[in-house]
Amino acid sequence: MGSIGKELLPKAALGHAHKRGWLDFKLGIALMKDRRVSILAKLASLATGLTLTAILVAIEFPLETVIGALVPFLGLALDLTFDGLEFIFLPILVASLVIRWMAPKAIVESLRR
Repeated sequence: MGSIGKELLPKAALGHAHKRGWLDFKLGIALMKDRRVSILAKLASLATGLTLTAILVAIEFPLETVIGALVPFLGLALDLTFDGLEFIFLPILVASLVIRWMAPKAIVESLRR
């Protein structure tokens, strides 16, 4: 990270980024599997992932329609494939990244150790 980045970000944020990382995917998966985390927190994080995925698909729709019209059969097949993969993997990815803020802090800290 250059000197400009160090000047722009607060020192506390830099310390956290170096110590634990901004995005801890493994922690999120562990929290999703942990029985101590409530089902409501897990469902809320999955709902967040589904909502963000739906917004992304809605934004992509006009471009995908044009590509599907230009390349009729291949475009439609690829569009359905990628949209299906988006609706499976993207909500799980987002849920595993946001659940650390929805789960009880004591459980998050115990899993970090």
